[in-house]
Amino acid sequence: HACHSRRRVSVLCSREECGHRPAAGLPPLRQKRILGDVVSRQKRILGGRVSRKGSWPWQCSLQSGPSGHVCGCVLIGRRWALTVAHCFEGREGADLWKVVLGLNNLDHPGGNSQTRGVKSIVVHPRYNRAVVDYDISVVQLDSEIDETEFVRPVCLPDISQLPLPDSYCYITGWGHMGNRMPFKLQEGEVRIISLSQCQSYFDMKTITPRMLCAGYEAGTVDSCMGDSGGPLVCSDASGRWTLFGLTSWGSVCFSKVLGPGVYSNVTHFTSWIQQQIYTHTYLSD
Repeated sequence: HACHSRRRVSVLCSREECGHRPAAGLPPLRQKRILGDVVSRQKRILGGRVSRKGSWPWQCSLQSGPSGHVCGCVLIGRRWALTVAHCFEGREGADLWKVVLGLNNLDHPGGNSQTRGVKSIVVHPRYNRAVVDYDISVVQLDSEIDETEFVRPVCLPDISQLPLPDSYCYITGWGHMGNRMPFKLQEGEVRIISLSQCQSYFDMKTITPRMLCAGYEAGTVDSCMGDSGGPLVCSDASGRWTLFGLTSWGSVCFSKVLGPGVYSNVTHFTSWIQQQIYTHTYLSD
C-alpha cells in the first residue's frame, strides 16, 4: 500500500513512525504474577505498577465536562484515536468530549500533555449493548497532535495479524481502586488466552470473534471499570508495538473465578477503522 501523495489516507501511511517509545528507554521487565485476595479484588490493573513517563505515548484520556476522565483511548494517527463504543452511551455528541494525550498523572497533566477537542465520533453500527459486542469507536480529533516523545501513535495490526495464545502483552490505564482512581498511569503484563478457554470462565456472556481475551486465570493482572477503551499492545522483535485490544469488559466485573479480561479485537476491525478514516478525511465536509 504505497502512499505516494504523502497524505494520511489511512494509518498505513504512518507505519514507519508508529509503535515506537523513544521516551521509555529499556522495555519493561516482565511482571511477576502476584497472588493474594487483597490485590485480586481491587478494581484496577491488578498486580500492575505505575508506568514511567512517556512509556506508552499512544495512551490518552477521554474526558467529558466536570466528570473529567471517563475512559481510556488510544492514538492511532495524528488526528485519530480509538476507544470502545460503550463509553459514549447517552453521550454521543462530539462537543461533550475532549482527548488529553501525553499524560501520566491525571491530577497533574504536566508540560508534555496535549489537549484536543473532538470533531466526530463513529460508534460501530453493529455495537450491541446487551452482549457488549462490536464494542469499538473511532474518534476524530479537531486538529492534529504534535508528535513528540510523549505523544505518538501505536501501529494497527494487519487484517490477519493476531497475537498467539500464551504470548505476553501489556495493558495500561487509570483503573479504579475501590472508590477512587490511581491518578498515575498503571501498566500490567497479561497472557493472551484462546477464545475457547476464555468462554469457559463466563456463564452469562458469549465470547465472540470480535473479542480477545487476556489475563491470568486467577485474575491478578486485569483491567476493569476506569480502564475501558484503553490499549492492549504487543511488541515484535524489533521493539515496535501494535494495538491488538481495547479494554471492553473486565473479569472483576463478570467472571465466576476472577478469570481473564475481555477486549475488543482490533484486528477484526482494521478494515472498518481505515474506511472510517478515509471517509471522514475525504468524503465528509
